[in-house]
Amino acid sequence: MFPLSRFKSLSLVVVSLVAGLAAARTPDALAPRVRLSVFNDAGIPVDTLAQAAARATAILAQSGVELAWLDCGRPDPADFSPPTTPCSVVAWPHQLSVRILPRARSVGADIFGQAFLDDAGRGAYSNVYYNNLAANREHTQLSDGDMLGFVIAHEVGHLLLGSNSHSPSGLMQPRWDSSALHSASRNTLFFTPAQSATLRARLSESLHALPAASPLYSHVMTNLQIRSFWFEPVEPWL
Repeated sequence: MFPLSRFKSLSLVVVSLVAGLAAARTPDALAPRVRLSVFNDAGIPVDTLAQAAARATAILAQSGVELAWLDCGRPDPADFSPPTTPCSVVAWPHQLSVRILPRARSVGADIFGQAFLDDAGRGAYSNVYYNNLAANREHTQLSDGDMLGFVIAHEVGHLLLGSNSHSPSGLMQPRWDSSALHSASRNTLFFTPAQSATLRARLSESLHALPAASPLYSHVMTNLQIRSFWFEPVEPWL
């Protein structure tokens, strides 16, 4: 975990950035809310993480959803005790988890992230591979922190929207070309109105009788190809 003083600093930066990015629409006190536990296994700098938090929060705010970004720091490899912090609580759809990893052993360098879904199309766990993202130079109009925020928001979209959640336009389009990146740099790349309505509806559902999502069934991968971003669904793992 970050020291408390650094956590307070991060929170202040996030609030100030979100105020500018999400001025068009800010969730009110009754807005649906999702808590996202963010594990910084990659050890990315605090200012980069703050940019990602602000970007993802602004994107969800545009859809009328409040994102509570919970900084869960880096894991201690010497600590084998069961987790008992708020970061360990994960349940679809209100409590989700993203782990920012340096890289993955079983995926290529063109893959930025994975959202894990069960057979019902529900998911609570996702991974983002930061070194893959930072090594690519196609998003020159965006900082690595902003790009990380867009990727995290896209993966959260898969977790909440479920299977077949790609669209021909907006944040969830499968291919991000220069036009999409230009929209991102102008703060105009968001969920579509229909997707926003679905997000709010899903988060308004009761958590009772909803099982926690498992990462063992299937996954949706976020792939980066030269001169484009490719988000491609793949078959379930067996």
